[in-house]
Amino acid sequence: MHILILGLGGVTRQFHNWPERTLGQALVAAGHQVTAITYHQPAQPHLGLNERVEQIDGITVYRVTPTFFPAIELLNLLRILPRIDLAHGLHPRNVLAFQAVRWLKSRGVPVVWTWLGPYHDRWLVDDRERPYEVAPHPERLIYTPGQLARRIAATPSGARELLRNYAIHAPMRQVDAFLPCSDHEARVLRDQLGFTNILPTVPLWLDMDFMHGAAPPLDVQLTEPIIPYIGQLTVRKCYDMVVDAMPAVVARYPAASFVFVTHNPEQREQLQALAAQHGVAANLHFLGAISEAQKLALLRASDVLPFPSRYEGFGLPLLEGMAAGTPVISTDIPVVNEIVRDGENGLLVPYDDSAALAAAMLRVLDEPALRAKLVAGGTQAIAERFAPSALVGEVLAGYEQVRTGKR
Repeated sequence: MHILILGLGGVTRQFHNWPERTLGQALVAAGHQVTAITYHQPAQPHLGLNERVEQIDGITVYRVTPTFFPAIELLNLLRILPRIDLAHGLHPRNVLAFQAVRWLKSRGVPVVWTWLGPYHDRWLVDDRERPYEVAPHPERLIYTPGQLARRIAATPSGARELLRNYAIHAPMRQVDAFLPCSDHEARVLRDQLGFTNILPTVPLWLDMDFMHGAAPPLDVQLTEPIIPYIGQLTVRKCYDMVVDAMPAVVARYPAASFVFVTHNPEQREQLQALAAQHGVAANLHFLGAISEAQKLALLRASDVLPFPSRYEGFGLPLLEGMAAGTPVISTDIPVVNEIVRDGENGLLVPYDDSAALAAAMLRVLDEPALRAKLVAGGTQAIAERFAPSALVGEVLAGYEQVRTGKR
């Protein structure tokens, strides 16, 4: 088959484990032709989205300017591509979908969609940083021109925002099926939004050749134990909880190195101010954006990976930690508790509980037998539940259901 992946940044040389790249990589390995259309964002060179056309892992990658309408660049590209047998879209905020899905459906191309984090949708929840603390609002989503017209008539001053709402959500009513990456995503689609065209869940996976490959020496000198934070500096990603937990760990392990890695340093000042307030600024090492190779080296050198969260669309760093042989700790919230089985391949702590996070880190640091058990459990989970060759087979089975209409 010729499969089109419609994503955001997705397929880039800089990031081995972004979902669009690992999906395309596995499809190519299974013998399919794969084309990806993603965002062109030259203003952010660290993302690797500046080249208009590239070949990456056998995937032909085209990058277009992200825009809802008229999206002439996108439509002109779609017209010259070889015949597409099926398209797979990803992400709830994919601005390319509005025109692309319409164009594909008008030509009889089946489309599946992985929403990859329903509560990333700012119309569905009031607070994307703490979505489980507020009720969702499915009634706000605009799917049809009729709904759009009625909303604009009622609130003309909000027309621009309403148009954007419609452009984001209209494709959801046009796709043939949803392919959720978590059971939580499937439940939101079914129980809150009322969709019935939902395929069996297929979780995300990693580029295992990269994860099992050689890593360079670390560029920085760190004292042990090494405890990384990997993620955006946002409230949702709980950097504040990690800093709140630092004093208890430093009291037991004064040389502990808490290493913060992020491509979004938006709240770096708040991070450092909080560490100073807790008296642990000397234990905080801010690296910001680092290469994937350096991140792998860091994970392999680390003693434990705390990954608390107030919301996850999936949680790939948990898989990265397991694949690198680092015991993981996260929050007992939907999606995360589908990946981490408490006491088997990681530890789960209650929501928003920094003291419990500190206690869990100390358990792993203090108890070598527990650490070894969690590392072994993580290795087993990666091999048995997140193996690319098996999961891409499940994806292809979903594609076949859509193409034959047998769901």
